[in-house]
Amino acid sequence: MTEILKWSAVETVAHLKARDVSAREVTEAHLARIDAVNPSLNAIVDDVPDAIDRAKAIDAGKIDPGILHGAPVTTKINTDQKGLVNTNGLPAMKHNVAPDDAAVVRNLHAAGAVVVGRTNTPEMSLRWCTSNPLHGITLNPWDDTVTPGGSSGGASAALAAGIGVIAHGNDLGGSVRYPAYCCGLVGLRPSRGRIANYNPSVPGGRAPMTAAMAVQGPLGRSVADVRLGLEAMRGFAAEDPAWTAASGNGRLKTGRIGVATDFYEDAQHPTVRDAMERAAQAAKSSGCDIMPVKLPDTDRISELWGQLLFTETEVLSKADIETYGSADLQRWLETFTTQFGLLDLAGYMNAIAERSVLQRRWARMFETIDAVIMPTSLSPPLRTTSNSNTPDVHMNSSTRKSRSIS
Repeated sequence: MTEILKWSAVETVAHLKARDVSAREVTEAHLARIDAVNPSLNAIVDDVPDAIDRAKAIDAGKIDPGILHGAPVTTKINTDQKGLVNTNGLPAMKHNVAPDDAAVVRNLHAAGAVVVGRTNTPEMSLRWCTSNPLHGITLNPWDDTVTPGGSSGGASAALAAGIGVIAHGNDLGGSVRYPAYCCGLVGLRPSRGRIANYNPSVPGGRAPMTAAMAVQGPLGRSVADVRLGLEAMRGFAAEDPAWTAASGNGRLKTGRIGVATDFYEDAQHPTVRDAMERAAQAAKSSGCDIMPVKLPDTDRISELWGQLLFTETEVLSKADIETYGSADLQRWLETFTTQFGLLDLAGYMNAIAERSVLQRRWARMFETIDAVIMPTSLSPPLRTTSNSNTPDVHMNSSTRKSRSIS
């Protein structure tokens, strides 16, 4: 069982395909891992009662094994899974039982995944840490004084602790990338439409720019695992009109890699700079041509993202945040709304138009390079702090619940 937990996603699938281990054995190993480590991490906040039955059905040939052959994965608590709750970290949503699977969950099932747990997220999945009044705080398995990131912090903490081989997350402003950074993982924010984005429990449409920027994506312990996760998640779903069948071949065209150095130099932490240098050296050692690049309009891109997102939040979500969110979430919204400001209708429309101009400038940069090496964050992961609205923060491992936290 200990050996099973050491396997990557790719290795796990290879062992399952070779039938030198059963899907049930792999599932049981990961469920046992949840029981062993989750009480001190609080990464898994809801269990999946049919996990063993699904694994047994795959072993018996009653379910198509797909490309994952019964490999264990986790799904985020803000995503619908039929018969289970989608709380999005809100006490008011603790009875929100999903009527059906979200598109990404349905695709994972079709790919032969066995979902072994549901992972924590901050309230409304808005913040770069993971705590909420319903499920409590999630800790980082490497250092419990450091956040596992957010909003997919439960996903990153679980995966880093050996729970599952692929984790599902979603990303609007760093919610896959930052947790992966905090926990030493690989996180992929795909382009819009690569993975269908739809929850049956939320049949209404999302605000235009929120919908344009929010995506589903995999976390893994290696690039190969993340590529496998993308393949498993990206199947067709008619519910998302932005879905696209586009599939990259994973190969560099020219072997030219840009290294972003311009605006990072003053703010960059020494460890971040060292990681950048090592990444550039690794690319160079693999035969790539390395060149410095100036990233277009980075300050304006950050400002524009905040203006568009928080204007939409003010119009469509502020009432819900005030009604259902904690005082912490309300302060968070007030802080960022003040920082970025709100747009009137003309300003909002002009900002959308400007966004296209900025995207065009970035696209032109890739006429001469294949990829850019740049940091996810300019500083080490944030430190955790006590929070009266997260009831699990002061609990020790003997008092936290295991497997299912209600």
